[in-house]
Amino acid sequence: MRLLRLVLLFAAMFGTGYLFAAIRLFPAAEDPTDVDFAVVPDLTGVPLAEAGQRLSALALVPTDQGSLHHDEIPAGAVIAQQPLPGQLARAGDTIVVTTSAGVETRRVPDLAGLASSEAATLLTRLGFEIEIEETDESTIAGAIRTEPAAGASLTLPARVRLFVSLGKPIVSVPDLQGRHVDDLELLLEEVDLRLGAVRYQVEAPEVQGRVIFQSPTPGSALRGEGFVSVIVAGTPPDPATADLTREAVRDTLPATPGNGEG
Repeated sequence: MRLLRLVLLFAAMFGTGYLFAAIRLFPAAEDPTDVDFAVVPDLTGVPLAEAGQRLSALALVPTDQGSLHHDEIPAGAVIAQQPLPGQLARAGDTIVVTTSAGVETRRVPDLAGLASSEAATLLTRLGFEIEIEETDESTIAGAIRTEPAAGASLTLPARVRLFVSLGKPIVSVPDLQGRHVDDLELLLEEVDLRLGAVRYQVEAPEVQGRVIFQSPTPGSALRGEGFVSVIVAGTPPDPATADLTREAVRDTLPATPGNGEG
């Protein structure tokens, strides 16, 4: 009987020790159902400070990711969030929010005097929609003005009307061959052109002082105030300063400023 008692006592002590060791060395797994979850609220349009208060009340941690321009939501209010509204988050989880920087504005630049293509490119790069309108307000080709005027601050998207001039109208070059050199300036002024280089061919058999070649050729299209160059037969009034040539008349003359249409 005494032996049986000793055996039972030993078994009880062993069981108690084993149970204690098991609890200390192998604790029970955490029950996932004991974790606190919260439904992520919809923060769209809520000011950042208020959004932070709402998340903190749910034991969630707000983080501001930066801001982007927005046409409708005022500056400083939330426009996006992650996780999305309605999803579940555990206490201590981070909620990333993006705020509005407000509407985006641009100032209309001063484009007067720029080439039409350069002015249009600059407006496009600034984010404006452009409408080009030709006008005869200036005889110089290029951008003249804009509507709204330069300096105006516009909310994007916005349309800007660009007024451009094509410059002087295109005219037909008159036939100067056989005309006397003294009459050329007046003849050209009648069609809004100018006399360019005048060269003399001293060995030409034609009548002294008469045009034997011109560039551009008669009937060519040339923008107003462009230049027409000529070769005149004979010797010039002042040989010391004249442009002489002993070459045969060629089909073309060296380029003279204003002969292009640009």
